Amino acid sequence: METMASVHNAFIDRSSSLLRVQNLSAELFFLHTRAGKLESVSSRGFDQERSRYQKIDELKETIRATEEAKSHALKELERIKENNMNEIKRFNKERRQDLVEMLKGFVSDQVAYSDHFASVWTKVAEETSGCANRS
Repeated sequence: METMASVHNAFIDRSSSLLRVQNLSAELFFLHTRAGKLESVSSRGFDQERSRYQKIDELKETIRATEEAKSHALKELERIKENNMNEIKRFNKERRQDLVEMLKGFVSDQVAYSDHFASVWTKVAEETSGCANRS
């Protein structure tokens, strides 16, 4: 049961990380669109032009920071996916080992039962062989 909780938490971590990457991608798309619109607009006065360039520079800085955050989020997502795959492999290996141990126990129980039944039938055969000899 504890294993299932850890598996559940691992996939929640993956989902959260994936959502973060998707949100950052959407934000980057919005920022690039906004920067493109600002660059395509022509300003009429010098003050408007300077203000527009400042906004563009601020947007470019925000884009750079967001791209860096997205890069880190992608690395984190890849790390989480790798950890999850390793945990799944470990879990499957443990399950396989448990199955082998269970089968070994089953086989040894069957051997013990067979030995017991063989001794019972041997005893019955010995007891009934006396009856057969009397006839």
